[in-house]
Amino acid sequence: MACYVDTVRSYPGKALRYTEFCHLLADTRAELHTMADDLGIPRRFFQDHAWRWHHDLPEHLRARAIELGAVEVTMHEVGALLRARRAAWSDRGVA
Repeated sequence: MACYVDTVRSYPGKALRYTEFCHLLADTRAELHTMADDLGIPRRFFQDHAWRWHHDLPEHLRARAIELGAVEVTMHEVGALLRARRAAWSDRGVA
């Protein structure tokens, strides 16, 4: 089981506190919440989608997440993770 961070991307022109961020994902919600807690990310920022659940991670916290054990992944690897989650979610008859 692991947590993952993808590449930092820029989101200019958005009404966001941070416009440079990546995504923090994990194999389980519990792992994601533990990592977010360790990084000081408030639970209210959890993006609770059916199979795309994640946290947006500001650029300045990415290195700390890696220090805490998050694995750097590409967008293709994120896609594979999300496809697997969606398949598992669909197999439960939710789709």
